[in-house]
Amino acid sequence: MSPEFKIFNATELWQKETSLPSIPTFCQKVDNILGSDGVPLGSLTELLGLPGTGKTQMCLQLCASVQIPKALGGLNSEALFIDTNTNFVLDRFREILSASLLKCQKLLNLPLNANNEEALKKLHYVNAFGLEKFCALMHQLPKLVEEKNIRLIVIDSIAFPFKEGISTKQRTGLLFRQMAELQRLAVDKQIAVVLTNEMSTRLGLSSGTVVGSLGDAWAHRCNIRLLLSAPDDPCGDRLALLLKSNIAPEAVAPFKITKDGIRDVN
Repeated sequence: MSPEFKIFNATELWQKETSLPSIPTFCQKVDNILGSDGVPLGSLTELLGLPGTGKTQMCLQLCASVQIPKALGGLNSEALFIDTNTNFVLDRFREILSASLLKCQKLLNLPLNANNEEALKKLHYVNAFGLEKFCALMHQLPKLVEEKNIRLIVIDSIAFPFKEGISTKQRTGLLFRQMAELQRLAVDKQIAVVLTNEMSTRLGLSSGTVVGSLGDAWAHRCNIRLLLSAPDDPCGDRLALLLKSNIAPEAVAPFKITKDGIRDVN
């Protein structure tokens, strides 16, 4: 029997891509440049930047935002945080989560309740220190997603496990196999996969240009690339630069990191 094919016109494809649910960052300007009111499901999103630019903070905010009630247009879902470099801080997540829940309660005119014990159960954490443990976890991801109501997977950072002493050829092949599996999982299960990446100096370019780790080929594997930067002036704005997206043009938006999490600049 010959396989059947469904043919889409360009309008249908555009409506399909732009109507995907998304996870808000709690910064409207950043959500706007992403083109879908936040980080879209069914995609791989890379957050890259130097240390201290807000990559982990953005991930923690998204882990709280994925719990937004459906009454507010949210997903009312759970997140999986994969920590490869001891970046996760539970107290900081509790702080962001509490602020996010209180904001939702205010919008719904509900009694304010800072008790977030049940909400904490919706974040699943696993450390994957070392390449062997990381690869083993990647093999188990589809099962973990099936067992939980997970709509967001965070890997902080994707580069760190691949710093172990293997050849560039081995690293590239292994990384691309893992990426292919993550892309398939994101699309098939309609979840958002957010990966943080570090910066490195590329020798041979003018002034030793700072670029994302893992090479140019890696950049083509992500649907969305968001470069975060912090100002030299402590009073200056942080910036999120959209380098790549399949649904939005290159753009930049200011944001700030507050006690409550990621927020708009006043």
